[in-house]
Amino acid sequence: MRALVLLLASAVAGWAQAPAAVSPDAAIPTYKDLKFPPLKQVKIPDVAAFTLSNGMRIFLLEDHELPVVSGFALVRTGNLFDPDDKRGLSQVMAEVQRAGGTRARTGDQLDEELENIAASVESNMGETSATVSFSGLKESSDQVLRIFKDVLTEPEFRQDKIDLTLNQLRGGIARRNDDPQSIAERELTNILYGRQTPYGWTIEYEHLARIKRDDLQQFYRRHYFPKNIMLAVYGDFSAAEMKDRLEQLFVGWKVEQPGVPPFPVVAAKPAPGVFLAEKTDVTQTFFSLGLLGGTLRDPDYPALQVASNILGNGFTSRLMSQIRTKLGLAYSVGAGWGAQYNHPGTFRITGSTKSASSVDAIAAAKAELDKMRATLVTEQELQTAKDAVLNGFVFNFDSPSKTLNRVLMYEYFGYPKDFLFQYQKRISAVTRADVLRVYKERIRSEDLTMVAVGNPKEFGKPLSGLGKVEAIDLTIPEPK
Repeated sequence: MRALVLLLASAVAGWAQAPAAVSPDAAIPTYKDLKFPPLKQVKIPDVAAFTLSNGMRIFLLEDHELPVVSGFALVRTGNLFDPDDKRGLSQVMAEVQRAGGTRARTGDQLDEELENIAASVESNMGETSATVSFSGLKESSDQVLRIFKDVLTEPEFRQDKIDLTLNQLRGGIARRNDDPQSIAERELTNILYGRQTPYGWTIEYEHLARIKRDDLQQFYRRHYFPKNIMLAVYGDFSAAEMKDRLEQLFVGWKVEQPGVPPFPVVAAKPAPGVFLAEKTDVTQTFFSLGLLGGTLRDPDYPALQVASNILGNGFTSRLMSQIRTKLGLAYSVGAGWGAQYNHPGTFRITGSTKSASSVDAIAAAKAELDKMRATLVTEQELQTAKDAVLNGFVFNFDSPSKTLNRVLMYEYFGYPKDFLFQYQKRISAVTRADVLRVYKERIRSEDLTMVAVGNPKEFGKPLSGLGKVEAIDLTIPEPK
């Protein structure tokens, strides 16, 4: 009986504390009711710039939040300078520049020394630049800088590391057809830029077989000299003191070379057509549609960026709403205008679908593109796309490394220092008419190159329904 009384008392207490029932007429808050303050104005901190006595330009950014010093040397070179018969040479050179050690120590000895002080020194090769980077605690920065300087100025290119790197690249060649999405992206790039150009060629076994130690040394000597390098350092230091330290560190490195020639010009023209890379071990079709785009300097770039966001960036985009949500043809599909600093980038629509709906999915993507060229987008679509670009603007400067990297890249490619803020203003000024105009003028569906990777025996409709089909040979030539 006593237990029953306690139970009733507890229930009465619970009823007394229960919230009042919500009136049917009361509005239920939604995410649309959330209010956010305006984004803070981005301010780029002052970057101290100097030129050392040997001609190397340095850029210093103090950041005292953490006791860390980091940086990177930006070298005006790239894999675009590879000889046609020795494709991959620059990549091998950059890998072994660090892994092969210096005159005084092997790469393994450098690994051990850097691990003991929780530091790193790395080297990498890109399309239009190379980097040698470092990072470590402030207390060990002298030691890290010394190792960084030795890797930059005195690489040894030991043969055992050359052999190891070449074997790793051969393994990459052997596995390059494993991922169907990568195949679609690679083949579209090669077709758009031209398979026989540095922008679109493929590294084969025969090219690696021709690369010798002397080739690495010659490539290094031609491109790695003080006047061809920009050095950025950021972290917990005094700029004036760091300038003196770097001057003393590199005072003996006075190598001279003629100026590096311009990068190759992209001379490709539209290559419309339908291309099929047959891969019978997949149950989906991976597709990539695209054409050559423009550079970041392009006056239409802001409008093209907004326009591509409306078409294919995020769950509210037209491609996602139509192809995934309404038609259920793809789990993931998107589009983007990929401009480059100094040469045309690419516009792409990418996605995947089950084999039976291959043609339907690609046709639906083309149909959404044609709609963008036929009618004005809505005000809501325009504002959402512009907000997405502008709200992401702050993330270009959310760390010292990003800030300094952006400053250096503008300097490297000859962009004005306030380019990003000019771009920000131009994004804000994009109109619905601008979006329609750039799609009509710059993104014509009849110019699209379409690459599909899949099993044509499983296609619900023949791919020829999209146009004449040209086969892509995925055969990997055997090493001689």
